[in-house]
Amino acid sequence: MPLSRRAVVGLLTAASVPLPASAQTAAGASAAAAAAEGVLALRERIRAAVAGKDRAALEALYADNFMHMRDSGRADLKPERIALLLAGEQTIETAPEDGVAIQVYGAATAVATGASAIKDAATGKPARFRWVVVYFKGGPDWQVALSQASRVPVRR
Repeated sequence: MPLSRRAVVGLLTAASVPLPASAQTAAGASAAAAAAEGVLALRERIRAAVAGKDRAALEALYADNFMHMRDSGRADLKPERIALLLAGEQTIETAPEDGVAIQVYGAATAVATGASAIKDAATGKPARFRWVVVYFKGGPDWQVALSQASRVPVRR
């Protein structure tokens, strides 16, 4: 049974913010929870922009120097990634995800990791990928700075 978004944020925040020798302050925990919530909201805004074919929204959600490292080693820059998203290709941004964890590093940096099954263009079958996405808060909003995906080897 899937967890609610609030439960996921609570679990991710608790797991991603290490406690110092003395107990963490409520303000620190609250800031980490807000950052995790902001990243999850950004992921939803990306999905909505892709579904709506909203290039302007995607341009604002990705950093100007964004880079995605593919499993093949090829690097997509912001224009290539947005073109791929708008073409309707299934990507780590749009595929169903599981095992998502968000780690927050200060007020302006967060990292999300997870896994997704993405349709393999060559076989037409889903292939499992593990991915990592780095986010930063530049001004009032979060942006995607860097992402990378690696195919999970099939056990035989």
